[in-house]
Amino acid sequence: MVKPTPFKIAVPEEQLSWITDRVKTTRLPPGKELPVDKQWSFGLPIEVATHLKNYWTDQFDWRKVEAQLNCEMDMFTLPISHNDEDLTIHFVHHLSPSDDALPLIFIHGWPGNFTEVRYIIDELTKPSSPDAQAYHVVAPSLPGYGFSSYPKKPFGVIEMAATLNKLMLALGYNQYIAQGGDWGSLLARVMALEHEKQCIGIHINMIFSLPPSALWAPFAFGRLVFGYLTGFWSEYEAKNLKRMKWWMDEENGYRQIQGTKPQTISYALTDSPFGMMCWLRDKMQHLIDDDFVWKDEEVITWAMASQQT
Repeated sequence: MVKPTPFKIAVPEEQLSWITDRVKTTRLPPGKELPVDKQWSFGLPIEVATHLKNYWTDQFDWRKVEAQLNCEMDMFTLPISHNDEDLTIHFVHHLSPSDDALPLIFIHGWPGNFTEVRYIIDELTKPSSPDAQAYHVVAPSLPGYGFSSYPKKPFGVIEMAATLNKLMLALGYNQYIAQGGDWGSLLARVMALEHEKQCIGIHINMIFSLPPSALWAPFAFGRLVFGYLTGFWSEYEAKNLKRMKWWMDEENGYRQIQGTKPQTISYALTDSPFGMMCWLRDKMQHLIDDDFVWKDEEVITWAMASQQT
């Protein structure tokens, strides 16, 4: 069996220079004069884009970030083959000193990446509370993300889930649990369904469901319709349904183009690191708690991670 190869992030100087030059020469479009509460309604505001461009050009130090990531996380690569695709999967792997630690695969989504795990990996492997469960943590870059190679043919959730399951088995984890956020939540579900003997439990932090079926859930369907016609929804239900409608009407465009014409959008994003950052930053704005503030360095780091595959 092939053993994992230790991995250190080391972006080639030639690539780093190209990225820096492309950011410096980026042309910004004109902005829109909008009310304060509508600043993000057309997408990333020009003020935010200008600030990030200046920060990236004048202050951001990738080599410092690179060194921090290499210091904070033990990373590896491992060849995984599935459906005639020979992939190289990059992953973080931290073992817990606890005798009863459980194997956990931490699956990121989009616009996220493997660096999300850096803030909680120590608490997961060495919990501060003696009563808390400890975990052996595996945090992969999904195929086509970060430092993992990309499949040459269409590669959906079934194939991705199988690849991640093979990764866990290759690491000696015959049974494990999965944590998934965003796209990772779908993969965790599929892993539990398709590989139930290995993936024995999941925790997901993106939960969604389709409207109830009149055929299979007539009472729930009737309540939904009745609530709509009479306004007899609870405040909680009304708030969340309103947010869902807002998301589908105004924030779902990225999913449509990425899900139908990924090759087309890839030309623009591959050739423009700044464009990639703006594409990510727009979605990062609405996928956070109200009191969370993104740090400039982290925004650029996410963009850099998306430029590596």
